[in-house]
Amino acid sequence: MSRKARFWALAVTGLLLVTACSGADRPSAYAGGRLRTGLTDAERTLLGQAEQRLITECMRDQGFHYQLDPDPRAGELDAPERRFGLDDVAWARRHGYGLAEAAASGDREGKAAAAKGPEARYIAALPAPRRADFDRALNGTDRAAIVVPAPGRGEIFTSADGCQADARRQLYGDLRKWTEAKAAVLNLEYTTYADVVAEPRYAKALADWQACMKSRGHDYPSSSAAIGTVAKENRSDTAVEARRREVTVAVADAECNRAAGLARTGAGLQRKHVREAARHEFARQTRYYTQAVATALGRARSVVGSG
Repeated sequence: MSRKARFWALAVTGLLLVTACSGADRPSAYAGGRLRTGLTDAERTLLGQAEQRLITECMRDQGFHYQLDPDPRAGELDAPERRFGLDDVAWARRHGYGLAEAAASGDREGKAAAAKGPEARYIAALPAPRRADFDRALNGTDRAAIVVPAPGRGEIFTSADGCQADARRQLYGDLRKWTEAKAAVLNLEYTTYADVVAEPRYAKALADWQACMKSRGHDYPSSSAAIGTVAKENRSDTAVEARRREVTVAVADAECNRAAGLARTGAGLQRKHVREAARHEFARQTRYYTQAVATALGRARSVVGSG
C-alpha cells in the first residue's frame, strides 16, 4: 500500500471509530439476540463527547491544551440518503440534486481551513519540538501500529498508544478487536451492496425507474449517471439555466424512484442482506461490536455525567 493510501486509511479510521455510516443509524434486532449494526444519533453524540473528554484530560496531564475545533460540516445541507437513488420529491423541488449547495459547502470548508480554528492556531504557535510532542501525545508513536481488514476496502491503520488510543481503549476495551469489529460492521452495507443490486426485485424496480425517466425525456441508466450528466452540463450554462435543468431532472428522478419503489426496494433488500452477513460471515465481529458498544455507552454516561 502506498504512503498516500496508508494516510487515507488512517484518516478514515478516526472517523470510523466515532461515527457510523448514515444508513446504519438504527440498531438492528435479530432472532437469537440483539445485534447492532450501527448507532443512534444520541448514542453517537454521547460516545463522541466521552471520547473527547478523555482525550482532553489525557492531553492536559501531558501539559497540552486540547479542544476540537467546531465541526466544519455544521450547517451543511442535510441531504437525504441516496444509496438507491433519490426518492424525496419535496427535497428535489427545493434543491435539485444539491449540486450548488455542495459546491458552496466546499468553498466554506476551504475558507474555514484557511482561517484556522483556535486549536489549529494553538498548535501552530508551539515551537517545532513541542508540536512533535503534541502529535506524539495525541496520536501515539506509530499511527499504523494496529492493522486490521476493512472488508471490501483493504486495510485500516490506527495507533496503539497516545491519548486518542487510550480514550478508545477505556471506552471499548481491546483496541485491535474493537477496530476490526467496527471496520467490519460499518462496512456491512458496502459489502452487501452488490448482492442487493443483483436481486431480481431490485433489477425490476430499476427497470421501472428507467422506463419512467425515459417517458419524461431523460434516458439514463441510473440516478448517479443522471447526476453526473447534469453536473457536467451545469458547467456550460448560466446559473439560472443550470438550476432549472437540475431541478427538472432531479424531480423527475425522485418521482420515478418513488413510483418504481426503487429506494424502498433497495433499502429493504439491504436490511435483509446486512442481517444475514451480521449473523453469519461477520458474526464474530458483530457480536464483539454489540458487546463493546453496550459497555462503552455505560462508561460514556459515567464520563460525561462526571463532568
